[in-house]
Amino acid sequence: MKRKLAGIMAAVMAAATVISGCSGGNSKTTAPGAGNSENASGKEIQMTFPTYLAGENVGAVFFLPEVERFNQKYAGKYKIVIEEVPQAQYAEKIKQLAQQNKLPAIVHAPGSGGIDLQWFKSVVLANGMAYDLSEFANANPEVKNNWIDDSMDYCTVDGKLICKPLSVLKPVGLYYNNTMYKPEKAVKDMKLDEFMESIGDNKFAFQTAENAWTSGLLLTALIANQEGGETYLAQYVDDKLYDYTDAKIVSAISILQKLLQSNASANTIGAAYADAANAFMSKSAAIICNGSWMASDFDEESADKWSNGFTGEEVTSDIYPGNFAIANPRVFGEFWIANTASDEEKELAKAFFAFRDSKEEIEQLVLTEGGVAPKLDYSDEFLKKQAENRILSQLAESMDENTRYTASIFDVMPASVADTEFGKLLPKLADGTLTPEEFCSQLTQKAEEAKN
Repeated sequence: MKRKLAGIMAAVMAAATVISGCSGGNSKTTAPGAGNSENASGKEIQMTFPTYLAGENVGAVFFLPEVERFNQKYAGKYKIVIEEVPQAQYAEKIKQLAQQNKLPAIVHAPGSGGIDLQWFKSVVLANGMAYDLSEFANANPEVKNNWIDDSMDYCTVDGKLICKPLSVLKPVGLYYNNTMYKPEKAVKDMKLDEFMESIGDNKFAFQTAENAWTSGLLLTALIANQEGGETYLAQYVDDKLYDYTDAKIVSAISILQKLLQSNASANTIGAAYADAANAFMSKSAAIICNGSWMASDFDEESADKWSNGFTGEEVTSDIYPGNFAIANPRVFGEFWIANTASDEEKELAKAFFAFRDSKEEIEQLVLTEGGVAPKLDYSDEFLKKQAENRILSQLAESMDENTRYTASIFDVMPASVADTEFGKLLPKLADGTLTPEEFCSQLTQKAEEAKN
C-alpha cells in the first residue's frame, strides 16, 4: 500500500548521510531511449543547464552529485554540463533568454530562483513556451506514480502537463540550541504567547539580505498563528497577495519588529543566509528557522562550520507554535522543458526527469535533504537508514495527525517582493524607521509595482 502523507509523517525526515546503496546508479527507469548504449546518431547528446543549484547554494549538495550520477549512468549517450548562475541573477537571465527565443532546454519552475509566477503565466504559458510532458508521463508510469497528486494537478494547465511535478514534500520547521534555549515543553505544543514568553533573551538567526529566508519563515509562523491566518495565506498562493495591510499581517509584523529589536543576532542587518547559519552554529543565536536540508550541517562531517564550542549534539528540531509546519504542494513543480529545445535536448531532459524521480534518487534526496515522498513505497534499506539521524527523526516525530500545514509568506508574495524587496525593508522595521503599518504599506506598494 502506498504510504499516504498523513500516515507517514512519523517517517517524514530521513538521515542526512548519503547512502551509496540508494544511488541512482541502480535506476530502473524507462526514460526515453533508456537501455541503448548510444543514440541513433551514435553521438553523445550534451546540454548546458544554467542553474542556481551550484556553488555555495545549499541545494547544490544533492543536485550536483545527482547530475554526475546521471552523466555516469548515461556516459556516451547523454551529458549535462552545469552552468552556475547566482540565484539572485537567475530570473533575469531566463527572462532575457526568453525574449531572445534562446531558452535553455530545462528551466527552473516559477517560485524558485526568482521566477515570477505572473511572468510565467503571462509570457511562458500564454505563448506556449512550455513543452507538454503528458506523453512522457504516460510513457513512464513508474515515474508518474511517484508524483504528489496536488502537485501534478497544479502543474496541469488546459490539459497539458507543463512542469515536472514534485515527488518530495519538505515541511519546514525550526532548530534550537538546547544548551541556550530550554523550553519547558515542545515548541509545537505551545501557543504563540507561550512561545514568545519562553524565548527570554535568546536570539534568532535572522537575515535581511537575499530573500531574508530565515526571517520570512518566522513571519509565516506568526501569520499562521493569527486567527484565520493559515486560511488567509492559502487563498493567495495561486494569484499572489498584493495588499499587506490586513490586520493579520500587521499584527504579525508587529511581533516580528519586537523580535528584530530585542531578540535578533548581532549580525542580522545585512545578513545573508550563510551569515544566519553561522550565527546559529557559533552560538551567537539560539534559534534558526530553516528546512530539513540544514540537518547535515549538524553532522560531525560538517564540524568545520562550527565555532565557539557549538556541536551538532546541542541541536533540537521542532515545528512552530500552534502545531504548524510550513509546506505547500500546490506549486509548479521543479522544472519545465522549453518548447524551443531541439528533439535531442528534449530527449535528454526527459531522461533526466525520469532519473531524478526514480525510486533510488527520490530516496537519496530524502536521505540527504529530508522530506517525505508520500507516493513512494520505501525500500527496507531506506527505512533502516531513515531512523539513524536524531535531528530529522525529531522533526518527523514533531508532526502528528493534528499538525497543520501552511503556505509560506514567500508562496504568496510576487517573486520580486519575496526575493529582494521584503528583505530590503526589514532594516527599517528593525530600527523603527517604519512602523508595522508603514512597513505593510510599503510592502503593498512594492507588490503593486511588481503587478504592473
